[in-house]
Amino acid sequence: MKRIFLSIASLFLFYQSYSLLTNLDQLTIASFWGNLLMAWVLNMIITGAFAFMVFAWPAAKLLPDAYYEISNPSSLKSIFKLLGGERFRKFLLLTFWKNKSRQKEYFTGKKSGLLGLDFQSRQSEFGHLLPFVILLITSGLLIWENLYVLAFLTLVFNIAGNFYPILLQRHHRMRISSILQRQKG
Repeated sequence: MKRIFLSIASLFLFYQSYSLLTNLDQLTIASFWGNLLMAWVLNMIITGAFAFMVFAWPAAKLLPDAYYEISNPSSLKSIFKLLGGERFRKFLLLTFWKNKSRQKEYFTGKKSGLLGLDFQSRQSEFGHLLPFVILLITSGLLIWENLYVLAFLTLVFNIAGNFYPILLQRHHRMRISSILQRQKG
């Protein structure tokens, strides 16, 4: 029943995303706050459509395993550090992920839970990857329509709401992979 509800919610948000994106040329927003609200709505609806899909289905399996493998860990560590990935992780732990029972849904703290954590990181990354790309394109379309403030704010929300979670999940998987390799050897 939960899967059906989440699938319906995802389809509804995909429809709303389509409606918004096909009517971008008709947008006229006069205030900064209106632009801020619309940028937030665009990000929430598009990201939400994929989030519900990921909650309902193992969508991460749509991409090959090679995509999820971290080919250059040292570069990822450098980028993570340079862009403040650790601050973003700490922010999440103070807000959304503060609840310990919620954290245990993803990782039990035992060795056997590492594969589950790896899968959850893939699911989470997939749930942010496609919205990130769609919202990047949307920002470009907004520039095309001379909606510069909305384009900029959409991009800012997209970076915070999709790019940083992708970076964080890749960083998690790099660490998980390292632990799993040590267990094998």
